[in-house]
Amino acid sequence: MSDPLLPRLERLQALGRTPEALASAEALATDLARQGQPLRAIAVCRVLLQLEPAHTRTPQLLAELYARSAASGATTGAGALPRVPLFSLLPREPFMALVGVLEPRVFQPGQNLIVEGEPGRSSFILVEGRVDVVRQIEGGERRTLSSLGEGEFFGEIALVSESPRLATVVATEPVLALELHRTRVERIAFKHHSVGDTVQHFYRDRLLANVLRSHPIFSALAPAQREALSHIFELRTVDAGRVIIEQGQKGDGLYLLLQGQCTPLFRRPDGRETAFPNLREGDVFGEISLLLGQPASATVRAETSCHMLRLGREAFEQYLASQPGVRAALMRVGTERLLQLSKVLASGRAVHDGDQRV
Repeated sequence: MSDPLLPRLERLQALGRTPEALASAEALATDLARQGQPLRAIAVCRVLLQLEPAHTRTPQLLAELYARSAASGATTGAGALPRVPLFSLLPREPFMALVGVLEPRVFQPGQNLIVEGEPGRSSFILVEGRVDVVRQIEGGERRTLSSLGEGEFFGEIALVSESPRLATVVATEPVLALELHRTRVERIAFKHHSVGDTVQHFYRDRLLANVLRSHPIFSALAPAQREALSHIFELRTVDAGRVIIEQGQKGDGLYLLLQGQCTPLFRRPDGRETAFPNLREGDVFGEISLLLGQPASATVRAETSCHMLRLGREAFEQYLASQPGVRAALMRVGTERLLQLSKVLASGRAVHDGDQRV
């Protein structure tokens, strides 16, 4: 295990803008980069830039090391650097610009890095320490979903949208993190378009990897199948009030809601509409039309601004329709929804929370 970096950074900062501090920081960042510890090298580089804002030699060295590694296509072996999402494939100038706006942050055990429900304005990279991801579930209970360690990214949705945080992230031991603010990224992307493109790909890939790994419908797929799917899912942002699926029209794809709320609506022959319980994070919809080859049984409208993944009809038929586990899971969801719809038609009563979502 690597020696703790935080005490060394604190000693450097205590030395101030002295030649000793600058030389020590530059040597440490260079050594860490050559040892294959890029995040630690970047953290030291940021402290060096705080000590000497005009310093460019060390950020340029890190950028050139990655440029050579990327150009050679090497990910293993001598001279190869570990891939760092969001940084590894950037050209030299955008790489240096992005490193320059990272903010080193230190948190003590029990401190929150992110608070559920607050607007998201920044993403974090964990350089040292561990954090827990905690979410409040229905009934007010707080549940720990996962524990994250060195090298993990989190809060990436804030790089593209100021949406409410979906969970709280709390330090369980001393933490050194790099914080990346969306407004700073936007300023860099205005000058370096590759930064904006890289952030969008990074955000999409992170969401897809998390969904395909953890969602009950997709987790049964083999890694190679999930990898294939990751290239064909589309990431969409939908404004509040927009209709995503229209009742009576042929469904155009399978949707997975990542953030926000949608309302399914059934329109009766007399024009009256019955609203079903809202679709929320993690819900899929559009499966009935795809599986049965029938028009959509209900309209789905965005109640809030929503982020979602869409798998088009052709891709669904190519990659998922023939997978027994996935097809069976989607058939269960679709059957329950059709049963709920038949009950609504028969009784005319409203659907309440706790009933099967549509």
